[in-house]
Amino acid sequence: MRKRNPGRWLNRAVLGLVTFLILAPVAVVFLYAFATKWFPSHWWWPQEFGTRWFERLLGLGNIVNAMLNSYMIAAIVTVATLAITFPAAYVFGARTRRDSGRLVQLIEGFSNVPLAFPTIAVGIGLLPVYAKMGLLASVPGVVLAHMIMAIPYALRAMVGAFIMVPPEYEEAARNLGAGRLYVLRRVYLPLVWPGVMAGGIFAFSWSLNEFVLILLLGYPNIETIPVQIYQFVGGYYLHPQQAAALGLFLLVPTLALMFLVERTTRGSTVVPAGA
Repeated sequence: MRKRNPGRWLNRAVLGLVTFLILAPVAVVFLYAFATKWFPSHWWWPQEFGTRWFERLLGLGNIVNAMLNSYMIAAIVTVATLAITFPAAYVFGARTRRDSGRLVQLIEGFSNVPLAFPTIAVGIGLLPVYAKMGLLASVPGVVLAHMIMAIPYALRAMVGAFIMVPPEYEEAARNLGAGRLYVLRRVYLPLVWPGVMAGGIFAFSWSLNEFVLILLLGYPNIETIPVQIYQFVGGYYLHPQQAAALGLFLLVPTLALMFLVERTTRGSTVVPAGA
C-alpha cells in the first residue's frame, strides 16, 4: 500500500497559494483591460472582449506623452544607475573580499539606507532642495530622484555577482600587465553580466512604476503612466477599464525585458569563489 506523504501535499498547497497570489492580480488587470461589456447578472466574467480602451487611450495626446516620458526616464535612470553601480559593486564585492576595508563595508551598509525610508518622505525632503536648485518639474531632477531609490536595488544584485568571481582571475590579469579598467571590461563584465542585467531590470522597473516622486517633483510639467493611472481612479472619477489598459503599458515592457534577459543570460554562470 502506497504511503501518503503529507509534506508533499503541503508543498503543493503552498506553491498553489503563492502562484495564485502572484497571477490573480495580473489576470484581473488583463481582464479589465480587454473587457468591453459585462454581464448584468454577474461581475466575475465579461460578456465581450475588445481593444476599445486601448484605442481610446492612444487617441489622447497626453497619454502618449506620458508613455514617452515614462520609457525615456526609465531608460536614462537604468543607464545612469548601471554606470554608477558597476564600479561600486566591484569595490564592495571583489575588492572588499580581499581588503576587508572597514570604511568600504560601512559605506556599503549605508547604501541601503534609502530603502528604509518611505518614498514620500524622500520626496518631501527633496522638495525644498529642488526648489532652491531649480530642479522642480525637470527631467534631470526626476532622474536624480529615481536614482536615489534605484541604486540600492541594482547594487544588491551586482555585488552578489562580483563576490562569486574568484579573485585569482583578476590577479592573473594584473600580473600580465592589465590595468583596472581592462580587468573590469574584459574579466569581470563577461562573468557578472547576469547580475548587471538583473540590476538593470530592478532600476528600469522601479523607475517605470514610480508614482510619488513624479507627483511631488515632476508634476505638472512631467506626467508619466502611473500619474495618468491615478487620474483614472482618483477623486470622483473612476474608470478601472482604462486604468487597467494603461497599466499593461507598465507590466508588459517589464515582463518582456525580463524574458529577453532570461533568454540572453541562460547558460551564463558565474564561477563560484574558491572553485
